[in-house]
Amino acid sequence: MPLKEPKFKHNQTFLKLLGFGEHQKIVLSTLGCVRNSDVECEEKKFSSRCSVNDVKCSGNITRAKNTIYELACCNPWDFFFTGTIDSSKYDRTDLNKFHKDLTQWFRDYAKKYGIKIGFLLVPERHSDSISWHIHGLISGLPVSHLKQFVVGDRMGKKLAQKVLNGDTVYNWIPYADKFGFCDLEPIRNHEAVSKYITKYINKDLASSVTELNAHMFYHSRGLKRAQQIKRGTLINPVDYDFHNEYCSKAEFPYSESKLKELIDSIV
Repeated sequence: MPLKEPKFKHNQTFLKLLGFGEHQKIVLSTLGCVRNSDVECEEKKFSSRCSVNDVKCSGNITRAKNTIYELACCNPWDFFFTGTIDSSKYDRTDLNKFHKDLTQWFRDYAKKYGIKIGFLLVPERHSDSISWHIHGLISGLPVSHLKQFVVGDRMGKKLAQKVLNGDTVYNWIPYADKFGFCDLEPIRNHEAVSKYITKYINKDLASSVTELNAHMFYHSRGLKRAQQIKRGTLINPVDYDFHNEYCSKAEFPYSESKLKELIDSIV
């Protein structure tokens, strides 16, 4: 009788290619414990000082951050987008309805103008702790559909200062008419914005969306993901950029020689 396949494997290393073109990099991750069928840490391995809910929340946050970073890195984006909800147009506290209507509006808008809009959005609680707004990345939206903010336009103090400083910031009037105030800033540093957007994923958001049975982020269909090159046991030491008792991670600029070296280090 064959031996039963173990449910978990320990100290598994994953070699992936992340990003595209000049932004491509090599990522090496070693996880202390993963499921055979899925890359997911075993919750029971976490410290007994944490409750089960704390562990699940922490795990969800980590997975969400990793997924958002991967989606941000692997796809070209044009704008960093902030969208608010006008209480005279929508219930600012109903995140699920806003998300449903917004994504449908994106699809209708793209169909109307014959374009393909890509998006990666993260909801955030407003300062009143009950209302919502969103931040995220958008691609495929022509600049000709936008109107650049100028001094004298109605806008918040922080945005007005950017305009005074000469920064390029756009208004998307169809969104503003449908949902509320928004602004879009052209992306100048792809890697920096890919890291920046993950800061919106935190414990407060995780607990808030759990109460609402909602998601920590939303994205359009068809976005590219990292390409897994190899999985196995690492036999040669690596200087990790990040390390804790559960996982270790290192990133390298892409080169054929470095990729081959790392492939040969995994059995």
